Amino acid sequence: MLRKPLTRRQRPVAHLLTSLVLACLLPGILGSALFLLNEYREEREQQNKEMLQLAHDIGLAVDTRLLHAQTLARSLSTARQNGGGDDLFSPENARVIGSVLGNPVVVYRTEGKVIDGMSSHGGRMPTDPLELRAIRSVFATGNAVIGNVGTDALSGERVLEAYLPVVAKGKAEYVLAVTIPTAELSALLVQRQLQKGWLASLLDRQGIIAGRNRAAERYVGQPAMDNLRSAAAARAEGALDTVTKDGVPNFTVFAHSPRTGYTTVVGIPRADIVGPLATKLLYLAGAVGCLFVLGLLLAQAMSRRIAGSIQALIEPAGALGDGKPAALPAVHVAEAAEVGAAIERAAALLCQRDAALLAQQEELQQFKFFTENANEMLLLLDEEGHIRYANRRASERLGYDNAELLSMTLFQIDLPTRPERLRYVFDRCREAQPPAFERVYTCKDGAEIPVEITATVLQVKDEWLMHVAPRDITERRQAEQAVRWAAAHDTLTGLPNRASALAALERALNDLHTGTTGGALLFVDLDRFKPVNDQYGHEVGDRVLQAVAQRLQDCVDKGALLARVGGDEFVVVMPGLGDDLERASATARAIVGALSAPIVVGSIEASVSASIGISRFPEHGDNAHLLIHAADMAMLQIKHNGRAGFEWYAPHMDAKAQFTLSVERRLRLALEHGGLLLHYQPIVDLVSGRTVGVEALLRLDDGIEPPVGPGTFVPIAESCGLVLPLGGWVKREACRQQVAWQAAGLPLSVSVNVSPLQFSRTGFAQRVRDLIAATGIDPHQLVIEVTETAIMEDLAEAAAILGEVKALGVRIALDDFGTGYSSLSALSALPVDKLKIDQSFVRRIETDHTSRAVIDAVIALGHSLNMELVAEGIETQAALDYLRARGCQLGQGYYFSRPLAPAALEDWWAIAAA
Repeated sequence: MLRKPLTRRQRPVAHLLTSLVLACLLPGILGSALFLLNEYREEREQQNKEMLQLAHDIGLAVDTRLLHAQTLARSLSTARQNGGGDDLFSPENARVIGSVLGNPVVVYRTEGKVIDGMSSHGGRMPTDPLELRAIRSVFATGNAVIGNVGTDALSGERVLEAYLPVVAKGKAEYVLAVTIPTAELSALLVQRQLQKGWLASLLDRQGIIAGRNRAAERYVGQPAMDNLRSAAAARAEGALDTVTKDGVPNFTVFAHSPRTGYTTVVGIPRADIVGPLATKLLYLAGAVGCLFVLGLLLAQAMSRRIAGSIQALIEPAGALGDGKPAALPAVHVAEAAEVGAAIERAAALLCQRDAALLAQQEELQQFKFFTENANEMLLLLDEEGHIRYANRRASERLGYDNAELLSMTLFQIDLPTRPERLRYVFDRCREAQPPAFERVYTCKDGAEIPVEITATVLQVKDEWLMHVAPRDITERRQAEQAVRWAAAHDTLTGLPNRASALAALERALNDLHTGTTGGALLFVDLDRFKPVNDQYGHEVGDRVLQAVAQRLQDCVDKGALLARVGGDEFVVVMPGLGDDLERASATARAIVGALSAPIVVGSIEASVSASIGISRFPEHGDNAHLLIHAADMAMLQIKHNGRAGFEWYAPHMDAKAQFTLSVERRLRLALEHGGLLLHYQPIVDLVSGRTVGVEALLRLDDGIEPPVGPGTFVPIAESCGLVLPLGGWVKREACRQQVAWQAAGLPLSVSVNVSPLQFSRTGFAQRVRDLIAATGIDPHQLVIEVTETAIMEDLAEAAAILGEVKALGVRIALDDFGTGYSSLSALSALPVDKLKIDQSFVRRIETDHTSRAVIDAVIALGHSLNMELVAEGIETQAALDYLRARGCQLGQGYYFSRPLAPAALEDWWAIAAA
């Protein structure tokens, strides 16, 4: 690869090596300096501590001398406390105390508010007004007070006064005023024998020098330096730089005595501290200079050898750049020898690289050919959304030429997507391969294309790129819409179906909680429709139903819902009527009148009529099933009364409720006393004709008349709460029977239905696990069938539950597919193994184009999602041929066999096997 010529100045290796050596020496020099500074700081701190301790020791000695008389005062106080001792206020006692202390003493006492004094020189002494405050303080507090430096009136020398209490009976009875010459304090400081040049001094409370170990006669009584006095007044102890009265710069420490209030000061000449440091710095500078010179000489010697070895490689390297071989000379540096060997290897690798590049170019051309001619769109994006590559199919499908696409961003074709969403997808792809997701691309002409995107990221030269494969799913969306429409509508009439009607009725009931007024439900049943079917056939019957649906639509107000809920049954949901119930009656009358005229189908005139039952909500029920039941009761009443009319529900019509209660009692007795039986309908492989499994179907076999079929007792069981124990019994018995058949050589899987109530109950997966453990069934031989309505209430939770069940080895089948509301995206998210095509579509294969279209769509969905398909309700050879031709794998229905008792199924199996 070509590189730009260097424009910066190039330097010889010798210079660079010399710089390197200097750079290596520099940290050592800096480290030595830092070490010396740190050592100096530590020495200063240690010296500071020692000086401060010295100041404290001197202060303690001074305190001891100043308060020496307090020991005698305490002895006198003890004697006075014990009731002994003479009156201290006499010339003799004052002289005795003065001789003991070796200093002049004045004994003070109080007589009322008058303070009187007695000197050790004899005679009574008047009180000096200037000392009155200190004496009164000692009498008041009982604490000693040390006065400031003053001048003795008799001798003219510098002295200070110590005022000490003599305590008796808890109070100061006398005060001893002891005169101490400052010369004694200076002598005390001299006795410390400090090092030569060191200065020790003592300051009173006003910062006046009270003692000094040098030139005391000259400076005692003078104020200390201003900065020292300020520092001593501000804090109890510390250190600072000062200049002595002699003009010597000092490093000074001071300590304040809380007992006497005096401050001890110790100073050391700065020259005594800085001198040793200067000597160390001089030695270090000399050592660093020697090291620098030696390093420089070594760098020059080594640089010549290294530079010679590198210069020897210039010619072979140039030959390598020109693609020519060159001999390598001997060199003195091992690394240079390695570089020479590397040059030889590089020459060999260049030959190999040329061959590899040629092969890669061929592979790149092949890859480009495949991507450009791929049947799907392919895009390459960077993290900012810029399109870095688009194949020919992407240009054709989106309507842009390739140059336009490469100048665009993803956000111009995927309009809802924002940069933060793209960054999120990049992050997901970097962690793991994300599942495919759906988006909508906008073409140049404004058309929209739904796409399913598979995204993968790769890192190229420190840059992350995303390979996007958008798959056009327009046809799949159309199939999904067809399935969704079929799930909510009756395929024959185009009206909403039973599920839609129930949902609308539940919404109307829920709206009552928000203040919406009540409404009515019309249950419409056609009279004399069965004879039309029997006489003219199902095709004519279907056309009659379509005509009836059109006439009913003309009678229904806007805002009401008309739905077909059965073969010849319709309902009208009329919410928000309030007290205007006449509107429901008017609609019923209109329907009866509209169906009174014959319906002409070709040359055939079919006469039907309508029997209509009406219930009110919420008066007649607080759920959809109760309202339909009430309207059904009213409809049966009008049929009983002669048909072709309408009737409002009344409680006396509820005889059917008695029947419901009787069926409930029979179910409870059957659960307790063994009145239940399972029949099994074979499930057949449509290609081989082999029976691969059975579906377990519950029967009520309690010997009580009239017999009741599952279409009657299952809804009753759901409404009265028996569906859970019934479902548990069915699963246990079906698994037990499968294990018995497996042992007898009948390798049949068994499918059991699970109601929405069973599925939604907490712990469903655990109950299946317990069932497998209790019965010993092979999990792979058990199929759990759930309906769309059971899983669509909470798709995420349903997917999690089914995932747990599938992890046990159990297979999952989605029952009655096509009658609910599941979308393709929802279906692809579920761990489903089988789709069961509802029998309502299968039975109309031969006569209804819409049913065939729905079946084709479901089969296509199943194949695209790699799911096994099971068709229910196969009753004719034509239906079998149609399903088999379109790839439906399994089927069940009366064409093969009705549901059979276990013994009958075993006989049927033996005949089928033979």
